[in-house]
Amino acid sequence: MIAGCIERMRAQDCGACARRDDCAFVVPELLGRLFQPAGGSGSGAVLRSLFGEMAKAARTLRDRRPERSFRRRVEAELAPRLAEGELGIAPVARALGCSRQTLYRRLKAEGLTFAQLLDDLRRREALKLVRNPALPVKAIAYRLGFSDPAAFSRAFKRWTGRSPQAFRAQPG
Repeated sequence: MIAGCIERMRAQDCGACARRDDCAFVVPELLGRLFQPAGGSGSGAVLRSLFGEMAKAARTLRDRRPERSFRRRVEAELAPRLAEGELGIAPVARALGCSRQTLYRRLKAEGLTFAQLLDDLRRREALKLVRNPALPVKAIAYRLGFSDPAAFSRAFKRWTGRSPQAFRAQPG
């Protein structure tokens, strides 16, 4: 986004940009001085050159970064919220900068629902945490956002066929 905005500013082509008003946090007079045409002051040319190089570097980094699936982005946003209890779709969608419907649609394109993703994330985390005998099952239940340990035990039994205590007792 920033690289594209810098390029538009350099070309003085912000007029049709949908984010034009979002860029207004920068003092307009400063923008005028920074991105004045080539016939302007020397400092403006230096800054234009600097911003141009920054835009190129940002595009290069963006192009090299492996694209994460939307599922992974949602999980990364959801994982720290497990213990906080903010497991609704609305806060996650807000944090990802999209609407609930967009989040539903993008997950559906990956063959998932929000509930499935949450259940799978909880299952993977539960399997890791239950292997640690120092953690009480009750603490694990609350850490994963369950309302009570009984709800966690039922879910764990659905996932593994065994209770958390039986899973811990199993060797290996």
